[in-house]
Amino acid sequence: MKIRVAIRLLAVCTAVFFLAAACAGTAVSKAGNAKVAIDPPSGKKGTAVSVVGTGFKPGEVVDVTLDLGGGLLVGLGTEKVEAITADAAGAFKVASGIPAVAKPGTYKVTVDGNKGSVAKADLIVVP
Repeated sequence: MKIRVAIRLLAVCTAVFFLAAACAGTAVSKAGNAKVAIDPPSGKKGTAVSVVGTGFKPGEVVDVTLDLGGGLLVGLGTEKVEAITADAAGAFKVASGIPAVAKPGTYKVTVDGNKGSVAKADLIVVP
């Protein structure tokens, strides 16, 4: 009797383990679909750019930052909006500009979503 209970318990625990692993794998792969592009991908200080994201989760609120190095992060997305939110298809587009404090070089733009999506792209500042 105790052996049957132990076998059933082992079977249930195994099923729960595999189900949890499958769900975790799904969440990681969906978060990995996020992409971001900068248009145009390069320009001088003050150049207007668009930040275009795809593959985010529907309704996901995103934070767009430009890492200028030395701990200086600049928020992008200068449209007058309360928040940048992906639409039902997981896409967004926001207008911005290359900050006046940016020196020539290649910098990383990071888009972090509040539902776990992350995407990165390069922005090249030219002299």
